[in-house]
Amino acid sequence: MRRNFLNITMLLLFILTVSFHFLPKILHEVLGILWFVAVFCHLYLNRKWIFSLNGGKWTINRSISVFINFMLVISIVAVMITGVFISNYIFKGLVGIELARNITAHQLHVSLPYLIIILMGVHLGLHIKGLWLRLLNFLTIDKNSAKARVAAYAFSITLVILGIYGSFLDRVGDRLLMKHIFATQATNLPFAAFLSILLGIFGLYVVVGYGIDRVFTKHKA
Repeated sequence: MRRNFLNITMLLLFILTVSFHFLPKILHEVLGILWFVAVFCHLYLNRKWIFSLNGGKWTINRSISVFINFMLVISIVAVMITGVFISNYIFKGLVGIELARNITAHQLHVSLPYLIIILMGVHLGLHIKGLWLRLLNFLTIDKNSAKARVAAYAFSITLVILGIYGSFLDRVGDRLLMKHIFATQATNLPFAAFLSILLGIFGLYVVVGYGIDRVFTKHKA
């Protein structure tokens, strides 16, 4: 329960932080710090997994999971460092004016969150099977029932459609290429709609992560 609460909090904090267009800049910085603290707590709670990396069998699934996690950590560290560089309030004046006005730092800070959304989605998707079974158990739904299969397919299709649509609206591809983007069709939508789009993009890659896990689990079998 504690882990699930932390994971949900971490996701919500991140989605809110990425929605900086709708927030006062100082609130964006505060949320970013809170999110970083949540990430640190998440890593601490999973420290046994980290220390177990030097042992055990390295399957394809495990290798992919470790790679995704490694990329996540690198991206998160980069976002936090660049955030300190370009801070307007909390860390203002901590670095020289050259770094504070560095275009690359600004572009990385704006672009990397979308890579993080993708990586976080795949990360969750690789482990979603256990969470889904716990949810079905909580709802007293038989995992092998037609109701469970229909719910899974309907939910997955909805996430894929919303995620693809949101990716085009928010120009995720251009963002990942670090193009200068000041506004998109998505950022012109109401705040709640923009949050839904970000969650849809995240959900799309949860489905992708689950697909990867299924493919290589069957390959292993």
